[in-house]
Amino acid sequence: MTSNGTRSKRSALPAVFEVAPSASDSNLATGTGDVDRWRARLVFLSTALGAFLVTANVSTMNVAFPDLEQTFVDTSRGSLTWVLNAYTIAFAALLIPAGRLADRFGRRRVFMIGLGVFALSSMLVGAAPNFSVVILARLIQGVGGALLTPASLGLLLAVTPDSARMTTVAKWGSLTALGVATGPAVGSLIVNAYGWRWAFLLLPPFCLLAYLTGKATLPGNAPNDQAPFPDIVGALLLAISMALLAFSIVQVGPWGWTSPGVVSTLLLSLVLLVFTFVKGLKHKAPAIPTHLFRIRSLNMANIATAIQSAGLSASILVNVLWLTQGWGYSIRTAGLATAPLPLFVACMAPFVGKLGTRYGVRVIAVPGSFSWGIGVLMYALFVTETPNYWGLWLPSSILVAIGVATTFPIISAAAVSEVPPEDFAVGGSLNQVGRQFGSTIGVAALITMVGSGVDIDAFHNAWFVTAATGPIAALAVFFIREPNSNK
Repeated sequence: MTSNGTRSKRSALPAVFEVAPSASDSNLATGTGDVDRWRARLVFLSTALGAFLVTANVSTMNVAFPDLEQTFVDTSRGSLTWVLNAYTIAFAALLIPAGRLADRFGRRRVFMIGLGVFALSSMLVGAAPNFSVVILARLIQGVGGALLTPASLGLLLAVTPDSARMTTVAKWGSLTALGVATGPAVGSLIVNAYGWRWAFLLLPPFCLLAYLTGKATLPGNAPNDQAPFPDIVGALLLAISMALLAFSIVQVGPWGWTSPGVVSTLLLSLVLLVFTFVKGLKHKAPAIPTHLFRIRSLNMANIATAIQSAGLSASILVNVLWLTQGWGYSIRTAGLATAPLPLFVACMAPFVGKLGTRYGVRVIAVPGSFSWGIGVLMYALFVTETPNYWGLWLPSSILVAIGVATTFPIISAAAVSEVPPEDFAVGGSLNQVGRQFGSTIGVAALITMVGSGVDIDAFHNAWFVTAATGPIAALAVFFIREPNSNK
């Protein structure tokens, strides 16, 4: 009777949010589970700041894109997308192996190494003498981001009481979404005043802040020599597969859908992806954890995340390109024009986790997905060559902001709602992989659609396609099983 009652009482939260902190972190909590709030806040600041920088860095490049085109005038717009894709591909492919490394060598150690790699590569991007070095440095940045992201969530959960885990994961997810939304607004001010290089040269001081706030407060877990070493070869194959897929999409414009180059590249990408899956079946720590694909909530949440990330990344880039080249805004004005999006997300973020816990994922995220789709659809239907910010752009941006705030955070939490405790870090990383994969495909598809000019019809088509990601993602969210549903 007691056992059943306890199980019923705890069913309101997914099992994964009931994982107790490790014994090595017991000094952070009393016997009754009360957490040292000040230390927990510093841990949150350190880990969330690291995750925020990683995601903000992605969208900052969107607003820097016009300035990049002016710097590398002999480089095509399709080639310039690799400044974005080199980062997201490395980040996505290494996320799960990086989580395994954190388990094997210690989360705090891997987090700190990731911060260092991210900071140094940011300086290299800013000081790069040519385009090839920019791409290489962005690739290294993706490695640093992959190292610190899964470790940051594990460190944060170690100082979070069971009752607050759902809310904490949602807040952490909100900050990653906020980073995506904030990048254009903040980055535009930097790029407009000092150029795109300073958008990277200013990152190391914030990495230092994350290091200093976490140096004495981040919980430590002992390295586990028995943990399996991650499948690095599988991760490299996954990265190559994603790169080939993005390349094939970008080359549709100059080569055509049925060209031998596009078809062969696409097929090779799919072959490598299948091979990565098959290889993972025989590995103890695969790059793609196929055993988790049996969990419906994780699958549906990952599909929704990938679709919405494709739409969000494409929308942010196409908006910046249109504002700067279609309406003739300066980079600073274009960035400020996007500012309501992150501000609205920041205001809603503290409440989204609580709403998701109280009403369920579908009740919040399905309408949010439609809000996102309607907002982008308004761009497609009503944007003309005559600027109309207050009457059209701002209302549309607010609808998009509502969609971002009410989907990304709680879908990230829902992704791990049925994942076993021992696979929580891998499940969370798999959701991040879906996000970066979607972002890569979204950017590649966008450039294919808009080409290198400012044809308003091409931009309308891009917005129409992007708007469709809203209802499609809503369908995936609808099939996410609620944590308290009968299994």
